[in-house]
Amino acid sequence: FKAFAGEVVALVGATGSGKSTALTLVPRFYSPTSGRILLGREDIADMPLPVLRAQTAFVFEEAVLFSGTVRQNVLMGVRGEYSEEELEQTLTGALELAACDFVADLPEGVDTVIGEEGLSLSGGQRQRLSLARALAKRPSVLLLDDPFSALDVNTEERIITGLREGLEGLGGATTLLTAHRPSTVALADRVLLMIDGTVVAEGTHAELMDSSEQYRQLMTMEEG
Repeated sequence: FKAFAGEVVALVGATGSGKSTALTLVPRFYSPTSGRILLGREDIADMPLPVLRAQTAFVFEEAVLFSGTVRQNVLMGVRGEYSEEELEQTLTGALELAACDFVADLPEGVDTVIGEEGLSLSGGQRQRLSLARALAKRPSVLLLDDPFSALDVNTEERIITGLREGLEGLGGATTLLTAHRPSTVALADRVLLMIDGTVVAEGTHAELMDSSEQYRQLMTMEEG
């Protein structure tokens, strides 16, 4: 399949269909046994690993946070020569895009120490901070492995709309996401239905609901 610049593509399928595996191939956590993956016109197999991974960011369902302040966690992946003002703009923009409004209410704001794995935060707050860290890196390709499972529908919609539109140079990446909830899938520009490691149908959520019995059954199961 192809994913175009700035597009939000959702991969859906039953457990074990290969959604997460497809995402992990992009930063070469695994190498494909056949075929090629191109980033632009370049085969990722020919790219130095640091160069490839500098252009990608991965957010998992289980949020990964570290003992330190909110600021340190969000800016951890930022590389290059940035002024203090640019770092602050990046921090502010990433938190806004990831709907991290709750940070303003923390005791020390962005300088609040959140502790190992962010255990002082709710699941949804941890997921949003992990997303903010990925966005601060300004990746060309954003890989989201069911990262909105702990969020309400309105927050989810706000985030995906922001990812698509971008903010001050953040967002606007080509985004591949795995999702289960129909509310998430419906927000994507395009949906790929996977069965046993193969893409068997693609289209918008509405198109697939009309044309694919397998897709309708999957979405009905997820709603239940």
